[in-house]
Amino acid sequence: MVRMPITRSEWVYEKLKEAILSGEIAPGERLVVDQLARELGTSPIPVREALRRLEAEGWVENKPFVGARVAPVRVEELEELFTIRLALEPILARTAVQAITDEGIDRLEELVDEMDKCIEQNDAAQFSRLNYEFHRTLYEFSPWKELFRIVITVWERSARSRWIFVQTPDSMHASQKEHRAMIETLRKRNAQELERLVRTQKERAFARYLALVKDAANVGGRDRGQ
Repeated sequence: MVRMPITRSEWVYEKLKEAILSGEIAPGERLVVDQLARELGTSPIPVREALRRLEAEGWVENKPFVGARVAPVRVEELEELFTIRLALEPILARTAVQAITDEGIDRLEELVDEMDKCIEQNDAAQFSRLNYEFHRTLYEFSPWKELFRIVITVWERSARSRWIFVQTPDSMHASQKEHRAMIETLRKRNAQELERLVRTQKERAFARYLALVKDAANVGGRDRGQ
């Protein structure tokens, strides 16, 4: 199926959302429409449309006499979301084991190989994208489809954490060791061990991300483009 070309507004939305989630545009930072339009090489109209959409999704706040700013990271909300993910993602991994095909495992290994190349190239942003694809591909093999839908929803609410490797590129090596162990466990069809590996990885990653957020909690925002 051929993907239809995206509109200018959609393109701006995707660019801004990735910049916000990756931390390129920091929490609390002002979003000045004219400046963003110049940086993106577009008119102000698609920028305004994109900001309205991001505001509706909770990634941007717009306050009277202040203007648009990147929404702050709320530690309490993240702790709740991570607790949900820590409870549910290992179950998805365990239930995926008996359904996953050899071809599916091969695909996961291909993704890990691609992530190795990202480490060599110091491309933490692409590593983050492939890491997301790795876990989504694994979980999609679970026959528990309602649980999968719940996890995807919670993922979107905690999407900033997807970019942890941009903030902590040194953690890519530890993550890859865990991914390799998961693949070996999948080939052995050891459901309980895979559940343990996923839980351990998530505990480590979530603890590190929350520590980063708490360290940055008192850092003020700056104006975009100033």
